[in-house]
Amino acid sequence: MGTNDEKTVLKYIRKSLSGDAKAFEWLIDKYKKRIYFSIFQIVMNHDDTDDVLQETFIKAYTKLHTYDERYPFYPWLYRIAINTSINHQKKKARTRALSLDDLEGNNHQLDVSESPRQLFESEGSELLRKLKEALAKIPTEQRTVFLLRVREQLSYQEISDALEISIGTVMSRLSRARDKLRTHLQGYLKTKDIEV
Repeated sequence: MGTNDEKTVLKYIRKSLSGDAKAFEWLIDKYKKRIYFSIFQIVMNHDDTDDVLQETFIKAYTKLHTYDERYPFYPWLYRIAINTSINHQKKKARTRALSLDDLEGNNHQLDVSESPRQLFESEGSELLRKLKEALAKIPTEQRTVFLLRVREQLSYQEISDALEISIGTVMSRLSRARDKLRTHLQGYLKTKDIEV
């Protein structure tokens, strides 16, 4: 985000803090698409994504006074979205196991062929369908780290900051996710295809 863009965002944040509802609507419009896709990669269901997106912006609005203007706004908002997504999945797991039905109707762009990220772009492929099924079978915490590393291409440090966990935990969850995906995707992927 450029300096002018940051200044514009900051202007709307300050207006929102002073009670201007239209200013916060501007922030929602600016970020909702990026945040939607990030949430979707974790919850893997459009209805749930809509719910988590709404909850994310409600939380952001109520916590806006805690935002530190010295730092870019998007990572702050992104962290709220990821944590809200994880909490949503934990609640959901308490009531029922993740169903493969949750993978239906994925018409949104999932950015896997030569690299994992490219595999996510192979919409409609058998390999992509198998990857989605495999991702649904691994624990939310491991899936989240895998997607943040592969789909979002975040560094270990960025994942650590976003999830508020140690880099060692990031590496451990990523390693477990890779091992489980290799097992679930045997015969569909070469091991190197899911290396990060």
